[in-house]
Amino acid sequence: MANQRTNRTLTTLSQFTSQTPNVHYIPPSSTDFDKLRTIYAYPEKVPLAILRPSTESSLAKTISFLSTNKIDFTLRTGGHHMHGRSTKPDTVVVDLRLLNTVTLDEDAVGSIASVGYVRWAMYGGYGAYASRFGLDPDAESDLLKGIRGAGGAFGVILDLTVRVYKLSSILVGIIVFDSSDLLGVVRKFEDGYRALSNGSNGLPAPLYLHQVILNFPTPVFGAMFMWADEDTAIGEEWIEKICALAPVMSRTVTQTTPLAWLDEQSKLVAQNTQGRMWTINLRQITDEAAGVIGEFTGDRRFLDDPHVLFNIHELRGGSPSTTRQGAGIGKDSVFNARDPHFVIEICPTVSDTAKLEGALTWGTEFCDALKATEKGDILEASYVSFLAEDEFDHANVYGEHLSFLKEVKAWLDPENVFQNAISYL
Repeated sequence: MANQRTNRTLTTLSQFTSQTPNVHYIPPSSTDFDKLRTIYAYPEKVPLAILRPSTESSLAKTISFLSTNKIDFTLRTGGHHMHGRSTKPDTVVVDLRLLNTVTLDEDAVGSIASVGYVRWAMYGGYGAYASRFGLDPDAESDLLKGIRGAGGAFGVILDLTVRVYKLSSILVGIIVFDSSDLLGVVRKFEDGYRALSNGSNGLPAPLYLHQVILNFPTPVFGAMFMWADEDTAIGEEWIEKICALAPVMSRTVTQTTPLAWLDEQSKLVAQNTQGRMWTINLRQITDEAAGVIGEFTGDRRFLDDPHVLFNIHELRGGSPSTTRQGAGIGKDSVFNARDPHFVIEICPTVSDTAKLEGALTWGTEFCDALKATEKGDILEASYVSFLAEDEFDHANVYGEHLSFLKEVKAWLDPENVFQNAISYL
């Protein structure tokens, strides 16, 4: 019965696309199917078929056809979601990558070399420029409030205007610390970084540190240093301050352009992998939390695979997007994680399938150990794109905005056509 139903659906899709210009149909029998279905994680997710509209009108016809015929679908852009939400087994993927027109008035600032911009921006937009310019849900004042944080729950976002910031040069690179005693270096760095952050002058807005632990080939602790300002003299001073936090093994910080750095970033990560991620938001990285991080990322516990990754994003108190900057911040957005915090990102992703089960066990135990630290340091609000379906708690994610979102959903999408949007509304 399942095969008969599948064949009927494929026949229906073939008939639709044969009569609808500018919609490319990619069935499983196509030689392009495996290449076009590939996403960053979860290679085992195989869609029923792929539809690729190339115009606004053909996209509208595609969504209308699928909805009318009760054919389940997902929307796919970059395909970089860590939980593989752009693909659902035995479901049609509407691939939007042919709708890729961009018009730029100025040089843009961004930090998303391999991630689709629209979804990244709608759901949170953490990145290396957040300390100076804020998170991306706060960057487009003319977008609907519900879209800023709940994204595609109401429809397809086909066209948007993005505010850009002109920045011709930056200081950026990786500082790698001596990790022969990884637990010790993590604790030492976090203690020093906490002291700098809490000092009388705090941290300057152009500075952003993205902490990371990866195999090189054994586990090493480092930080991506970003100075998002053309006054590089002050930036050079801050390079030395960060390097003084722990013994340095190597540093690659140099002056370059945002575009050149995006190109370099794309070379640092795997194009696709298998596994998943867990995240937890901490108000501060205490010595207790640093101890857990060091324990699970040391030689004895860290996975021996080039794809495994641990990293830390940060929304600092000085960012334009935090509640500390004023009560009006975020009033036109439903993004709820506004208190200053660190996003602890545990990625038990592997290149070797034989290591996957052990990797997932490690990730679960790592996350549980961090959740067992001081409860007052845990921020319950979360970043939508980092959550798996079984972790999703609407009350924590959207807080006081939840009732508003339900009203908008009932108004704009009463039939729940866009049920597979990653906001789970």
